[in-house]
Amino acid sequence: MILLKMRLLVVGDFFPSAHVADLFAKKNFGSVFSEVRDVVSSADLAVVNLECPVGGSTPIQKVGPCLQCGEEALEALRYAGFSCVTLANNHIRDYGDEGVRNTLEKTREYSLNSVGAGLNAAEASKFLVCEAGGIRVAIINCCEREFSIAGPGAAGACALDPVAQYHSIQEVREVADKVVVIVHGGYERCPFPSPRMAGTYKFFIDAGVDAVLNHHQHCYSGYEVYKGKPIFYGLGNFCFEPFGDEDRNWHEGYMVELTFSPSSADPSFRLIPFIQSLGEPSVRLMEGDESRVFFERIASLNDVILDPEALVKAYEGFLDHQAPVYSRVFSPSGKAARILGKAGITKPFLSKSKRLILRDYIACDSHREALGHYLEKER
Repeated sequence: MILLKMRLLVVGDFFPSAHVADLFAKKNFGSVFSEVRDVVSSADLAVVNLECPVGGSTPIQKVGPCLQCGEEALEALRYAGFSCVTLANNHIRDYGDEGVRNTLEKTREYSLNSVGAGLNAAEASKFLVCEAGGIRVAIINCCEREFSIAGPGAAGACALDPVAQYHSIQEVREVADKVVVIVHGGYERCPFPSPRMAGTYKFFIDAGVDAVLNHHQHCYSGYEVYKGKPIFYGLGNFCFEPFGDEDRNWHEGYMVELTFSPSSADPSFRLIPFIQSLGEPSVRLMEGDESRVFFERIASLNDVILDPEALVKAYEGFLDHQAPVYSRVFSPSGKAARILGKAGITKPFLSKSKRLILRDYIACDSHREALGHYLEKER
């Protein structure tokens, strides 16, 4: 009797820079991935988020750094055992159409399946179907809107759009046995999902998805099982050296191994925690006390996630600490502002009425679309 099943392994963000990039340039892939290679390669399908384009000559104008890697990074992923990359993230378009096009070509050259990006919006929204153990699993990949989203005539990532994803889910259910949605989103460094994220991901489950996984925050979050289907709110970095001093949360993450079988409507899963880029450029599995502390923290995060009131309180508490990031946008700049600031008399330049208008422009869907259109035209 043949037991039909498929094991899908999903990990978070991968960007090779600094020491990791140097090792890859020397084809020294084992120094980085030898400790996790057996786990990754044992899966029927192993998926990693490639958090940058492969090559590119001209960076785009955006907020935040523009990232890229060489094709040896793809060779390293193949060495580690990965067979698929998700590309819907906020960096895939950092080097414009050229970077996206080159990434798609190079992933094919290295026999890596890809999903979540394309030469236009229609291509970027296509799902991927893979088969193993007699089971067909479809992957839908999308990301929150920043500077990487594909357009009708522009290469880039598939945008998180619950209506569009709903139609994709209905379409893919006709050709696949199981459906997984992988989203790149959330607030960076926040260990909790927003209530919006939780509601959206549950909607995906209601629409027919078998598991939802999220990454982007550069720290891990907890998970919940909704109607028998798991939702993982943050996998953390997989291999991503810090740009500066970061707390331990940057360096910890976990793999999710999902097992699908026709004998069960719901997947089974396990979390595999690891340490990355802490002291040395490598990814290693947690052991002993490290693993125990990790699962205790996961349990604590899950307690908050499962309590809607506690989740709102925790998430809004995190946002309260981010207030200075946004207040600076509404404060005067320049030499005069610095003088006033030193005197302690600088105040936000927006009047109460202007703040109310801005709140309306951001909160209202139609106004937000119009404001985004105006800012896009003003570039």
